[in-house]
Amino acid sequence: MTNKKIAIFYGGKISKHLCLLRKAARDMKVQVDLISYNKVSFDTNCLENTSFGDYNVIFFRTTGKHWEEVNFVVDWVKKNNPKCKIVDPLVEKGRPMDACKAWQMVELTKNNIEVPRTIYGSLWTLFEVMNNLSQNYSSKNVQCCALKNFSRNKFAGCSQNSLFFPIILKGSSGDRGTNVFKIDNLKQLEAKVRELRKIEIEGGKRYMLQEFIPNDGDLRILVLGDKVLGAMKRTSQNFQKEFRNNFSVGGRVEVVEIPESIKKLAINAAKICGLLVAGVDVVYRDGDVNKPVVWEVNKGPQFWGFMEATKIDVPKEIINFLVGL
Repeated sequence: MTNKKIAIFYGGKISKHLCLLRKAARDMKVQVDLISYNKVSFDTNCLENTSFGDYNVIFFRTTGKHWEEVNFVVDWVKKNNPKCKIVDPLVEKGRPMDACKAWQMVELTKNNIEVPRTIYGSLWTLFEVMNNLSQNYSSKNVQCCALKNFSRNKFAGCSQNSLFFPIILKGSSGDRGTNVFKIDNLKQLEAKVRELRKIEIEGGKRYMLQEFIPNDGDLRILVLGDKVLGAMKRTSQNFQKEFRNNFSVGGRVEVVEIPESIKKLAINAAKICGLLVAGVDVVYRDGDVNKPVVWEVNKGPQFWGFMEATKIDVPKEIINFLVGL
């Protein structure tokens, strides 16, 4: 199909998603090399000989805890192969913070895209915020004035939105839906804070409190550049035991059609977050398509459930997209 060369960097083991991308590339006669971060090295005595190949596109499918290696590769490519396209723009900027969910919440809010009401900080800070708020109300409504940066009314004071239990406690770094908890009261929040405190200290993690938005399912929209590849609805099969809708935790998936306004929202959200290959998660507030809220924007999204729901050959579409760059 083409003589272009693509490198896909990854951490950990080769996943089934990477295998599917490699197979699609072979079927399309595109050279794709899967490169583990474990293979990235250099010697100060022969830096000029360091090479990552004459690639046309480098796709950092995952970054995670490998930002040191990522930055070394990006710096070398910019100097020695400036025509190479780096995916995603977020990675090219080289700021690990930009891969965090808290940063997304700020940037999306600045660009007038609605996100769940969010408070960011250390675990004990978040607990203190909710504890202090609970002292100032006699009903469930809490007018939250803390961290005005997240206010939707341009930092003009208290938002008209309320924050009350149940709430969502979520890791800012994001772990494919595994570091997300629904908290029903202050006692539960304190217990969860104590449980996660060691992880926070040892891993340098930070967390967010977010409003809980009741729903009968959410949307995963797959974006490739300026194109929406498709959308699926994810629905929890047992909401009493599992509030998350993710396919990876047993959620049911089905293909859905979405209006142009939601497609444009997803493309815009991905662009704001510096992602060309993105999974944009959207929920409708009050079930109203005119009240979309962006849960988060996922880098290097998993697509197994998406393929099952939509029957779209996602690996082929991604390789086609990377070649087109």
